[in-house]
Amino acid sequence: MKINYINTELIYRRLLAESNTAKREAIFRQELIAPYEGVVNTFGGGDGLTQFAQWALYTPEAFSDGHRETIVSLLDTMSAHKAWQKTEQALKDAHRAFAPYESRIPLNTIQCGLFLADGKMMRRFNPLDRGYTGFGGVPGYVMVVYGEANEYNLYRLKGTTVHELHHNIRFALFPFTMNVTVGEYIIAEGLAESFAAELYGEDVVGYYVTDFNEAELATAKRVIGNALSVKGFNEVRGYIFGDVIAENMKLPKAGVPNYAGYAIGYRVVQHYLKRTGKTVPEATFVPAKEIIAESGFFI
Repeated sequence: MKINYINTELIYRRLLAESNTAKREAIFRQELIAPYEGVVNTFGGGDGLTQFAQWALYTPEAFSDGHRETIVSLLDTMSAHKAWQKTEQALKDAHRAFAPYESRIPLNTIQCGLFLADGKMMRRFNPLDRGYTGFGGVPGYVMVVYGEANEYNLYRLKGTTVHELHHNIRFALFPFTMNVTVGEYIIAEGLAESFAAELYGEDVVGYYVTDFNEAELATAKRVIGNALSVKGFNEVRGYIFGDVIAENMKLPKAGVPNYAGYAIGYRVVQHYLKRTGKTVPEATFVPAKEIIAESGFFI
């Protein structure tokens, strides 16, 4: 398993320095889109620029239009925080943690990069967004995405990076399909965030796990516990993301708090790890049903 870290900071600075429109687009296509062609194809193919724009990622014209000042500010803030070095270090940490198990992981090369996005567009997609997200759902490709930089989300950069890399490994072992169940999805998220906590401490765990009161957790546990076998990507996402995001995405609402699936998945996995004494890398090879059953969380 090889991790190919793409230093997008250097690429973004070249895009800012390039005044020729055609050359700027050529750099973008060759150095940012080409390594992620597999993801573009997974989402229907077509023009990679269109796909990047749909994901709220900055595209070539943004480096010379009204977005330029915002990009420069975001880039400089993240650079001062050593965001790109921390991303690279997090990838090395994750790789090291899984090194003893590499022969069991059906992955060759994973493309990894830290990308800048339009923060306003990110919030249109997700009104609960806090300026950072990631994507690791297609084995072989990891994107960590920042639309704004602040103390809260920069502190969680390394955790977010290893969370997404964990998705790559988990989904290489247990493919994520359109028939995914609630149980499978919550365990995928629970393992990924538990991996971040295992490497960097519980302080890096995100708001999608921590921002719950007891009543909300009780509701989430009850509803999700009765829906573990519900399947279908669109149906399941309502349980994972909660009613606010489901409504925004025009998906069926499940009657659960925001990010309920993340919060419950994390707690299920934590129960499992404590009961079994396993590490997250060890648990990564265990089927979701077994993790849920052995956790005893829903009993």
